[in-house]
Amino acid sequence: MSDTASQKNRNAPIGVFDSGLGGLTVLRELLTLLPQESYVYLADTANAPYGRNSPETVRKNTLNNVEFFLHHEVKMIIFACNTSSAITLDAAKEKAGSLPVIGVIEAGISAAMNAADKERAVKIAVLATEATVANGVFARKIPAKFTENDYVEPLVRQKACQDFVQVVEDGKWDDPLADEAAEACLHEVRNEEPEIAILACTHFPLLKDSIQKSLPKTHLVDCSKALAYEIEDLLTSLDLLNTSKKNSELEVEFYVTKYKTGIEQNIGRILDIELDRVHHVDTNYTDEIEAN
Repeated sequence: MSDTASQKNRNAPIGVFDSGLGGLTVLRELLTLLPQESYVYLADTANAPYGRNSPETVRKNTLNNVEFFLHHEVKMIIFACNTSSAITLDAAKEKAGSLPVIGVIEAGISAAMNAADKERAVKIAVLATEATVANGVFARKIPAKFTENDYVEPLVRQKACQDFVQVVEDGKWDDPLADEAAEACLHEVRNEEPEIAILACTHFPLLKDSIQKSLPKTHLVDCSKALAYEIEDLLTSLDLLNTSKKNSELEVEFYVTKYKTGIEQNIGRILDIELDRVHHVDTNYTDEIEAN
């Protein structure tokens, strides 16, 4: 590859997607860690919530999102969605070819392992969407990851907290409703005294304070933060870090598949930026993308 082609690849944006606002927790960490990069964020709001969709529907919509990013010539695709990561990651990698595609699940499991006591069977609660819990990916992968690294196999308990997603999408994460939703979902989990809880949906870090109130003795693992560091390492190893940008101005384009009133304000609140507009895009592809 020529130096010019290499630089073009480094300057290309990073694609980040979720079914809604949850993936912004990943983007928020990336903007802090890698502010020199440019980003394209896609919220598939027309098909949300993914957590209550069938695996076949999640797969179809996710692969359409991959197609969107291929059209935008990104240098990497980030699955900022545990449900998509659990169901469609391998198929997406095949569709993307040589383009790096990274999901959020492995980073969260590694972060949980780093927080655990290697010498005993710790209790881990996985807080996720209905689809992620039904898939069972965390229940399968956590014990395998621990034992592969000579940790005592942990005790894993999954809990679907699907209502958390709607609280976030409605912009109510700092409302008393968030505390009520957390307590309704987690009071039984608290009785089991988990030492670690993985926030296995990127919406959930926005409810971290409410979740911590319901699980006061539990260490919360934020997959979004762990994923951002993993992305930095991967970009470095692939020589894809953008080294040409000198100013500190953020470069992010936002797309939604269905416009919702107030979405600009909610994006701005999460990222602490002022946002004038988002773009609408139809990802139900025929021959070409239509966007305005």
